[in-house]
Amino acid sequence: MATLTVSIQEEITINGKDRGNTNSISITSVTETFNRVLTASATEQNIIEFQATNPSGGALANGTCQYLRVTNLDSSNNVDLRIQTSTDTKEYLVRIGALESFILFNDTMDVNATTADLDGVIDLDQIEVIKAKVPTASTADIEIFAVAT
Repeated sequence: MATLTVSIQEEITINGKDRGNTNSISITSVTETFNRVLTASATEQNIIEFQATNPSGGALANGTCQYLRVTNLDSSNNVDLRIQTSTDTKEYLVRIGALESFILFNDTMDVNATTADLDGVIDLDQIEVIKAKVPTASTADIEIFAVAT
């Protein structure tokens, strides 16, 4: 088993004063990593799946993903991600701009079409698949990095 340390660092100086910050988290008991660079296109494609008990290439077992980063390596094109639950009844979309990243620290989500009360119960569902698509008739390389316990 291994430990992954994730650090997010902002560096900025305004009027001579350092306003940046660094935040770190250690994720212990890591037993699996997934790292891949692939080319996304104008056709939506699965980039990572979460399978109940039998993960294969391009997949992690449900409930084991502790960290996931998708980075758009392209300097000009956007990449759209579709994050879906196993029943395809819940999904959300994220646009990753050129050279930007999207980060998750687990593999569950709750999505509502209406305003939810944060004092109420959040009903987390297992993410089944994350898909990628370039919203133009072009391509963009993306990097996927994930760890599981």
